[in-house]
Amino acid sequence: MSGAPLAVSLVVKLGGSHAADPRLRDWLSLIAASPGTLLVPGGGPFADTVRAQQGVIGYDEHAAHEMAMLAMAQFGRALAALAPACEMVASHDRIARVCGAGGVGIAVPWPMLATAPELPPSWQVTSDSIALWFARRFAAPLLLIKPVSAVSGASLAALAAAGVIDRFFPGFAAGFRPPIHLAGPADLPPGRSLDRDRLPGLALAALQLA
Repeated sequence: MSGAPLAVSLVVKLGGSHAADPRLRDWLSLIAASPGTLLVPGGGPFADTVRAQQGVIGYDEHAAHEMAMLAMAQFGRALAALAPACEMVASHDRIARVCGAGGVGIAVPWPMLATAPELPPSWQVTSDSIALWFARRFAAPLLLIKPVSAVSGASLAALAAAGVIDRFFPGFAAGFRPPIHLAGPADLPPGRSLDRDRLPGLALAALQLA
């Protein structure tokens, strides 16, 4: 895909835990007004159902991984209903076209990532690492919007151990050069859009990986 690394100016992961958060619409308004942004939704309550039913029905990790990506699409569809200016994008070409034209896309990871060898089918891989996958592909800064804040000076490994980011993320972030920021509940910035050069929250890229 010619020019793909320049198509997306910012990747934002909006955690599914924000489904019941009063800040959801505020964050979504900022994202929707930020040209060239790719929004990667979390799975939230939809992914929780996939996890709970795995023990009941007994499907394997591969099926659970794909179903969790479908859960992300469900939350993404809900976000698209709240922010009609955003467009759901289900292919790499569509992402490049929408974001490259200054629009805001909401990523539909399945089936795009169904066979991505970098992402093993495991609950250690969540929308955090999937958002990083997109940021790596498009060489774009990454903003993780979480219901908790990171402690300054904590390593990515420590954040993963504490459940702030998924366990696959630290190793997957190795060698990634664009900035990674984690924004918590108190980090909602003023203004009408996100500034990719002044992202809210704590910069994680400068932290040690272990």
